[in-house]
Amino acid sequence: MKKYSLIVLTVVLIICLAACNQQSELAGQSLASFSYEEDAAIYKNGDPGVNPNEFVNDDIYPIENQNVAVERAKNECTIEYNATSEYYDKDADIWRIDFFTLLQNENDMWTTIGNYQSVYLNSDGITQLIVYGE
Repeated sequence: MKKYSLIVLTVVLIICLAACNQQSELAGQSLASFSYEEDAAIYKNGDPGVNPNEFVNDDIYPIENQNVAVERAKNECTIEYNATSEYYDKDADIWRIDFFTLLQNENDMWTTIGNYQSVYLNSDGITQLIVYGE
């Protein structure tokens, strides 16, 4: 289980780093982009840490900008966190909000610890997928 979680976390971090280099514009804000199609291909129903249903956000609440996406995704968040990363797939019209904990170490370097949670929302604010990792 830990080996699988490490693999999933590694894939997510690689995707996050790659997304940081890509930008898209929405409502005048610069956002990192990602591919929902690629993420959905990685996370299969029944895999550990993948929640494809039974969401809180099942009613329409249009996502107009990054801040609204984060606030909406917080409804689904079940972990403690102190940081978020926001991504947008303009082709699929899907948001991904990552929740995680950052700590500063003795060398003034920031590092993530513990769990993370990614919440995927469509433009109507309806949750499509949730992925958990360690």
